[in-house]
Amino acid sequence: MKLLPIILAASTLAAATDIAVAQEQPAGAPGASAAASEEIIITGTRRKDRTVTESSAPIDVLSGNDLAIEPSGSMVDTLSSLVPSFIVGQNSISDASSFVRSPSLRGLPADEMLVMLDGKRYNRSALVQVFYGGETALAFGSQGPDVGAIPSIAVKSLEILRDGASAQYGSDAIAGVLNYQLRDNSSGIELTSRLGGYFPTGYSRDGTDRQVAGNIGLPLGGQGFVNLSLEWSKYDQTVRNPTRPSALAFAAANPSLASGLPHYPGPVQQWGTPPQDGFKALINSGVRLDNGDQLYFFSNYANIQSNESFNFRLPVSVPGLAQDVPFMPANDGITNGIWPHHGTFNNMYLTPCTSAFTGCPAGGWIQDSNTYNFGVRNSNFPNAPFYPSGFTPRFYGTTQEFFGTVGYKGVTGAGLHYDVSGSSAQNSLAESLKSTVNPSLGPLSPTDFYAGKFVQRESNLNIDLSYPWRLAGLASPLSIAAGLEYRDENYQQLLGDSASYTAGPYAAQALYSCSGTTCTPVMDPNNPGKQLVNTAFVGSNGYAGIGTGIDASQISYGGYLDLEADVLRWLTLGVAGRYEDYSSFGSTTLGKVQARVKATDWLAVRATASTGFHAPTPGQSNVETVSTTFLPNSTANVQIGTYPVTSSIARSYGAQALRPEESTNLAAGIVLTLPERTLITVDGYSIAVRHRIGISQQFKVKASDIAAATVGAGGVVQYFTNAFDTRTTGLDVVGSRVFYLGSYGQLSTQLAYNYNTTSVPTYNKNVIDQARIVNIKHYAPNSRVNLNLDYRMGPFEALVHENYYGTYRDEYDYAGQLFPAKFTTDLDLAYEAMKNVTVGIGGRNIFNVFPDKLATGLYPSTGGRDDGELYPRTGGPFGYNGAFWYARVFVKF
Repeated sequence: MKLLPIILAASTLAAATDIAVAQEQPAGAPGASAAASEEIIITGTRRKDRTVTESSAPIDVLSGNDLAIEPSGSMVDTLSSLVPSFIVGQNSISDASSFVRSPSLRGLPADEMLVMLDGKRYNRSALVQVFYGGETALAFGSQGPDVGAIPSIAVKSLEILRDGASAQYGSDAIAGVLNYQLRDNSSGIELTSRLGGYFPTGYSRDGTDRQVAGNIGLPLGGQGFVNLSLEWSKYDQTVRNPTRPSALAFAAANPSLASGLPHYPGPVQQWGTPPQDGFKALINSGVRLDNGDQLYFFSNYANIQSNESFNFRLPVSVPGLAQDVPFMPANDGITNGIWPHHGTFNNMYLTPCTSAFTGCPAGGWIQDSNTYNFGVRNSNFPNAPFYPSGFTPRFYGTTQEFFGTVGYKGVTGAGLHYDVSGSSAQNSLAESLKSTVNPSLGPLSPTDFYAGKFVQRESNLNIDLSYPWRLAGLASPLSIAAGLEYRDENYQQLLGDSASYTAGPYAAQALYSCSGTTCTPVMDPNNPGKQLVNTAFVGSNGYAGIGTGIDASQISYGGYLDLEADVLRWLTLGVAGRYEDYSSFGSTTLGKVQARVKATDWLAVRATASTGFHAPTPGQSNVETVSTTFLPNSTANVQIGTYPVTSSIARSYGAQALRPEESTNLAAGIVLTLPERTLITVDGYSIAVRHRIGISQQFKVKASDIAAATVGAGGVVQYFTNAFDTRTTGLDVVGSRVFYLGSYGQLSTQLAYNYNTTSVPTYNKNVIDQARIVNIKHYAPNSRVNLNLDYRMGPFEALVHENYYGTYRDEYDYAGQLFPAKFTTDLDLAYEAMKNVTVGIGGRNIFNVFPDKLATGLYPSTGGRDDGELYPRTGGPFGYNGAFWYARVFVKF
């Protein structure tokens, strides 16, 4: 078994270190902190006295330092590194999914994972994941929160509940709950800065990464605090691919135009991490009143700007290089040895039919030599777009996050705890393109476009009550918790520039051949008896702008009751129920039971069973987008239109109203609390989700279909639907131990193992294909191991993070290829150079491990595919950027 060497190595290390243990760490020694097992938790229970080891459900607690020390400016990458069952793709050339990367927890999408800030529901991203590819293999069709907007330095701790909790917290808490606890210190200043870059084998150094962050705590009156966190980060583009073989062929055939190729002399399109520049802020404040109650407020703001390369558009057809021609039939179905030009560079006819011609009605066009082509200079249109060497569109996105909560909480004289709060949030994604055209506008097309904006707004009102009722015969008070919730979700699509979506005069040209002033229709040689119609792509090429405004809302009401107590000294029982009513689909009732048995002082057994749900969002029910992509094994691109289930286009292909996803969660495990501060937990789980919301199969559009007006004949249509059921089963094993080595310092160790597999027992064959099923099962590695070693001695600290990623597949993009398991190693060395000043150096993936290269479709001239791909486009579970090295400084006042 491939995991055996890791487990044996960790066991050997623990045993060897145990021999060197000299004494218990004295209180207040450097690096001393409370054991994680002793921390009071608030997630998964509404009792005020539960610790990690006493929880009836598995829960992980990551400290703020665990998050802040990770060399990443994005919270999703931080969690992907620290949490074995959490995965996110690198995402390159994946439309708006590169701007809001949707993660997966336990193989389930982001909108089946609840995120909270200080116990308050965090809002969704404005982006509905409609891009079809490996990047969205586990998230296709989802609309989850964008945790990348949360600054790491603002977090005191993160509690990750690895259990279903919809009965306790409402919709989406199927895979688990992430509850960020915010910093609340009322004094002190912390500043941290990091500078790094990638040093990959076989490539030049790139991807320079900078981050500056700060936190300040201030008193508010005599009984309050204000805590402010700011974070700025910026990183540059990485490139891990050769150029396209068609670009090499173009340069060989047109040497005078070679320097005009995009990114010359580099690849004409860039596979790698897109550049990003982001600012994040979070303020947390509270003031205790004279009666002991507290008024509190916290808010999160983020502005993140990014851009990415799209696919290269070849301006003219060119013969393939001699060494590539034998491979073109098998790789791309090209039998004549000619790389075809992109459809954007088709000729447009400029002579319209007028009353001077007979047989040529108004709206028709004359097929003659008066043409326009974006690759040929036309003196009649000196300001028209001109791309003689082709072009690569550049896609820009700006995400903004606003989240705020205000509340009032306290305790009555009788012991009743109450918390009344309101939250308001808005997330938006504004999109634009540069260096492209709207082909249907011909010479009137601009080259830069504003494509529009997606907006998600949410408002929540909550009343939460809890009371510890002391009852005779119980070993603890009975915790009675109840609450009410009101939620209002609104999804909007705001129009882009009209040029980004307009069908211009050259979109569909019925052609006529004229002799003098007498004309006859030009017949289509491929469709006997039909007239030839010359067509051009509609909308900004690469990603059509939003041409249909949408404003859709959904209101829901909910209430819950949660009971928990130590029935006996060794037995904890809990039961929770929740009722919710939605304006869009009706009501649902949920339940959860949990139990914990303390068998001995060192052994506890725990189990939970619950039902859950995910309500279809207004975005999933109403999103409408049109994008351009390349289908597998094809050099031709197509327009893909995603339409609301209520639209006439979607209904013509069988769309129906969405219903909620429903889940059944079962979990059981043991907790071993052993001597020498050793903690081991083993938890198995099963998550059955019915009526999974996804996107339908892609229906190919015929010229007679109503969708032909938007995506064109040969384009495709898709829509949201309840398409399939899944069953996820897995095992989590987590072990930790702290070794005190006397004068030689302290070593903290943790080994975390996750095994996760998902099956698709029921599905609609007309909606979900086999490639998607394979990806659901195997895109995330079924096995993942993290080994963390933290050694401290005086002012010195060394961290080693060893990662094991099991095999995985991306059947949609690389059918039949199994990517093998890999190990990566991270290292961080820190030294307190002077009081309150720490300097450090470190590296992520220090041994330059890459995923295996693609096995098929490669060309001798470049070593890559026809689109330049060399490694899997998603980067797999750890990316394909190679070794990242950095230096950092931490200052505390």
